[in-house]
Amino acid sequence: SFKGRYPHPVPLDLWDPFGFTKNMSPERKEKALLAEVNNGRLAMIGIFGFISASKGLIVPGLDSLGLARYGGEYMAPFTAADSALPYVADMVKQIGNLGYAL
Repeated sequence: SFKGRYPHPVPLDLWDPFGFTKNMSPERKEKALLAEVNNGRLAMIGIFGFISASKGLIVPGLDSLGLARYGGEYMAPFTAADSALPYVADMVKQIGNLGYAL
């Protein structure tokens, strides 16, 4: 919970924004939170599987789906098309020679 951590009001709790778990026992809440964290981890593994398969890597179970190859660079933070966004030009100046030229 973020209550009391910040000097401004936080409208919703990120774990249980609508209070569905307020009547649960602490043990049941802990089990539900652990399940939520594990679901998030599995979702991250799944999205990286799709990214890997679309880049042409062999991913068991996804190779037969016929995913189109992605020609871009997933891990590149910005491209020349992003230079019109606010603050991007300033951020690129701070990056320097780290390999992210626009």
